[in-house]
Amino acid sequence: MNLQRKILSAGLAVVMLAGVSMAEARQHGGMENNAEAGAGVVRGEEQVMELAVNMNVDGLHPKYSNRVPESWHPMEEVDWQVKNQDSPQLLKRWPVTTEDGGGTLLFSDSPEYVEQDGILYSDVVTGAGRIFYYHLNNTRQNKKIAVVLENEGKYTAILNVSREALSAPSDDYLWVGKTTQQEYMESRANRNVFVFPGRKKILSNEMTETIVRPGQLVNGIYDFTADGPVRLSVIMYPAGENPIEFMKRARVLPKDEHRLRGTYKGMNRIIRAEKVYNPQQDGAVFIPLADNYRDVYRYGIDATDGSETQNYGNYGIMYELHVPVKGTGDVQYILQPLGGVYAGAMSVQDMADKQKFMLSVPQNQLYFGNAKVDSFTSSRFPSTADADYIYFSSELASLGTYGAGQQLCFEFSPPGASNLPVNFILMPATQAQGLAYKWQTR
Repeated sequence: MNLQRKILSAGLAVVMLAGVSMAEARQHGGMENNAEAGAGVVRGEEQVMELAVNMNVDGLHPKYSNRVPESWHPMEEVDWQVKNQDSPQLLKRWPVTTEDGGGTLLFSDSPEYVEQDGILYSDVVTGAGRIFYYHLNNTRQNKKIAVVLENEGKYTAILNVSREALSAPSDDYLWVGKTTQQEYMESRANRNVFVFPGRKKILSNEMTETIVRPGQLVNGIYDFTADGPVRLSVIMYPAGENPIEFMKRARVLPKDEHRLRGTYKGMNRIIRAEKVYNPQQDGAVFIPLADNYRDVYRYGIDATDGSETQNYGNYGIMYELHVPVKGTGDVQYILQPLGGVYAGAMSVQDMADKQKFMLSVPQNQLYFGNAKVDSFTSSRFPSTADADYIYFSSELASLGTYGAGQQLCFEFSPPGASNLPVNFILMPATQAQGLAYKWQTR
């Protein structure tokens, strides 16, 4: 899924974008004006123009700016940096419990670079489910990528879609991963797809209207509930062909060496703090996410051949983060990338009034987390299972400052094309102000 396909140690905290070459920026999906990448999209020329005109130079669509009310942000927007190279900020790991639940996740990312038409993944779901697919057209012809539904029961099946996101195809991989998450985090769908017994239907008509050009990537996320057994098949097929007719001759394509596809029971992960956090007493703390050590990756089954598979990155898993807070003063929430470049979205909900808002991560640029802490500093201040650091070079994204009395729920899911793991950090707002200076051009 990510370009590096490796997990770096927590000591390799990450930094500024200034040292990124244009070649690296294009590979990672950053720094170039993404109107150029968007101009190749065919989903209707009007939509292409809308994407191209409204996108700014950082590759962010104005629709997806953070929408948390100002009252939730007592602090001004800041750029985080530890002031003293010799004294990085210590973070203590906050104890949590983890519970997996929800419905069934179908994850389709293998082969990621698709070189021929066929079925990329397929399995049957009854009840609640989510399908997450991430594929690149690695042929020389225009293609389409779609999800075909087939009713394997005796009665008409109703598949209700509750959340959905489909990226515009692009060769800017980080942009694809980020905009898909932004759309998903804001999605509140409620539409039914009726599938008659033994018949097939497309999950979304938008899929059949979207041409994926050579070298372009597409990412889709759909939450649904099926009241009967429905087979979902992710396919790549010729742009001029009917997908239902194509299914009559389609065969399952072999997985690639990364084997990132499968069916996973429990599509959600709920993380709850074992004790109440008091900012004045507890100081700076962190919860590691998607490191496959303290937050392990899910195992499942590849339904196309029955083999065991691991979701290396927990892609498609939706996390809920619950940390009860007491005491006085404000709490600063931060996301710290540790494995490399990162571009995604989260949401925050006030559990009292149920208001919910999407957060772009990072907010004012497409991605962050490209550089590393020097080996001398990391050797002097090494991360451990229960401790980590914000180093002088660490680049952080603010998730907002909130009152200690607010009980919040954050949603997080590993975004396509980004690197892992990350740290979810809480600290007193006054302490955060001591570590940060106001935003300025570096």
